[in-house]
Amino acid sequence: MIEFRAVVEVTGSHVELSGQMSRSSFDAALAAIGEYNRSPQSYAGLLEKKCLVVAGGLRVRDTATGAQVVPGCCAGLEGWREWLSLVDGEQPWLGHSPDPGLEFRDGVARLRQDAERTAEPACEIPLAEVPGHLEGVRRDLIGFLDLVRQWAPDGLGDRLAERFDAEFHVSAPL
Repeated sequence: MIEFRAVVEVTGSHVELSGQMSRSSFDAALAAIGEYNRSPQSYAGLLEKKCLVVAGGLRVRDTATGAQVVPGCCAGLEGWREWLSLVDGEQPWLGHSPDPGLEFRDGVARLRQDAERTAEPACEIPLAEVPGHLEGVRRDLIGFLDLVRQWAPDGLGDRLAERFDAEFHVSAPL
């Protein structure tokens, strides 16, 4: 079974964003967002930035084979909706280092972490299922925004959630 998850890079690993996050995972993700946007001491600074970016994006995993593709260098959560372009046979920005491999065949996108490692298992994503996977990501991100409203420090929850929603295009329909 294929899974899509929104993730933020946190000190060399990835934390899934959802309404089911633990408080410690939430705090780590929010801190990583602040640091990446050069506002580590003040979350209020995130409200003043011209634009926000987040190191991370979408992680795809095949639970049956164990194949997994994590966002590469320079990929960002702000581009998560670009994955809808798979349906049209186009490649979204997946980052680099290594360069991910993507091929289209018979209504399926075959995605692997490293294009040069063709012997490794790939995530085989039926193109017809991509919108449903992205709707699941959208629900997870809406849940994350709910946690931002509840747990963001300094009384900034509503304003930060509104800003994240606008920057990462969360609540708008696909």
